[in-house]
Amino acid sequence: MEIALPSRSSRTIMMVATMAVFVLGLALSFSTWRNLRQQQETFREHAVVTARAIAAGIEINLRRELRLPASAEHVNALLRLQRALAKDLLQEYIKRSDARFIGLYNPLGHILFSSHDDPKAINSQLPTIAWESMGNAGEWSGEMNFEGQPILVLGRISHLDMTPDCADGQCPPDHKPPMLLIGVDMTQHLAAFGKYKRTAILQTGYILAVTIVFWLLLMGFLQRKEQGRRLQRLESFNARLLDNMPDGLLTLSADGTVVAANPAAQSIMAGAPLVGEPLERIFDSLGLSASQRGGQEWSTLKTEDRLLEILQLPLKDGSGQSLMLVRDRTELAGLERELHRNEKLAAIGRMAAGVAHEIRNPLSALRGFAQFFAKKLAGRDPEELYARTMVQEADRLNRVITDLLFLARPRQLTFTQVPLAEVFGEVHTLLSMDIAARNGRLEHDPDAGAVTADRDALKQALINLGMNSVEALPDEGGLIRLESRSDDKGTWVRVRDNGRGMSDEEREHALEPFFTTRDQGTGLGLAIVHTIMQEHGGSIDIETAPGAGATVSLFFPRNHSQTESPS
Repeated sequence: MEIALPSRSSRTIMMVATMAVFVLGLALSFSTWRNLRQQQETFREHAVVTARAIAAGIEINLRRELRLPASAEHVNALLRLQRALAKDLLQEYIKRSDARFIGLYNPLGHILFSSHDDPKAINSQLPTIAWESMGNAGEWSGEMNFEGQPILVLGRISHLDMTPDCADGQCPPDHKPPMLLIGVDMTQHLAAFGKYKRTAILQTGYILAVTIVFWLLLMGFLQRKEQGRRLQRLESFNARLLDNMPDGLLTLSADGTVVAANPAAQSIMAGAPLVGEPLERIFDSLGLSASQRGGQEWSTLKTEDRLLEILQLPLKDGSGQSLMLVRDRTELAGLERELHRNEKLAAIGRMAAGVAHEIRNPLSALRGFAQFFAKKLAGRDPEELYARTMVQEADRLNRVITDLLFLARPRQLTFTQVPLAEVFGEVHTLLSMDIAARNGRLEHDPDAGAVTADRDALKQALINLGMNSVEALPDEGGLIRLESRSDDKGTWVRVRDNGRGMSDEEREHALEPFFTTRDQGTGLGLAIVHTIMQEHGGSIDIETAPGAGATVSLFFPRNHSQTESPS
């Protein structure tokens, strides 16, 4: 079952966390890149400083070892004599320092002396801008490969005051100072930078990994929390649904024991304890057989006063448990019977309305001739008896037609406050002779209150019920009592007798038209009473048992008005 669950807060937290991880990743990446660039520049500056220091040391050592004069008057002669000594000195200096190449060049780029056998090995790799930078700015530095190794080349104007060598016939103008090139080994610097780079990348990766793991844990926590909220909401919804559903729901174990029951099941099962009880024992307490449970289709079970429908379905989880739905169809069955009765009354009404006119016209003629013959045959027996019997039966047939017409087209009722004590007294007067003929007596409550009803319809209903009670009284006499009781919902008017009562079958069909147990009865009295109560928006209830008398209760709802009754 899908349930809408507000998740705006969780989604907001997830979006903020995702953006935070993204921004942190960008910030760490940029910071690491910037730190690497700065560290790379630092190592390069360190190499440049090292090259400058080597250059300064070389100039000092060359001036001291070669005994270069302060003036350049005899420099060329000395340089030619001491070139081999200078090369040995430079090579020895290379062994004791990080320098991999040392060379002295005139401003035109021609070698004066060098530590390498091939003085042009570096000269050929220098870009043209290097000589221009050294001439203009006094210093230039750059990285390149020398004999398969990375080096940093520093070129600067030498502080050695010496005349350039013009042996090859090319002397620079203005006697400019020479250029000193130092090649510093970058292997250790690059190795140190590589370690720093790996460490920085690993640290950044570790931080990002921890952040991503934390983000994943946060996402998992939020999703689990949201699922927990959804599960809690679903459980709450299911609990409310089961607690408020009108049908009973039982969960049965594999051995038929009730392990769960909702409140509707408790109510339907007459409030008997269900959980932990075997189903067979529960069925026995309700007067049902466990074999009546049926299969996976609805089965109807009938008790003394209720009609139940039961459906049992197995759970498909392999536990062997099953669900049982229980519906109380008593009220619905009563409505269905009422609908069936109303349909029957409607059919009877249509028939009565169609034939009443056709019957009453010839019936009036027959009754008139029967009265004429009764007068003509007065004193003659049995002719006079036959004629008077014809008149009585014609009158009885006319009453049947009148009752049928009342069932078909009930008259418009007028609702007023009717004093029940007065109506009880009128009914007592009308039925007194019939009751006396059966050696019975009629009692009524002289202090009965009032009821909102149509006076004539109420009186007709009580007369019909009283006549039925009179016919049910035993020959040795009996008691009929008219009484009332009021509450917040309305007023109950009851007719009690201690007559022969009715069986269950008779009680079930008592309100149906033409159903009667009397030889001279029409079977329309209770049907008319039922119709009158429907017009009042009330109900009729019969409590009886064979030999225990009967109590017919008429319920008149409070504040019922004429507008509530059908026309």
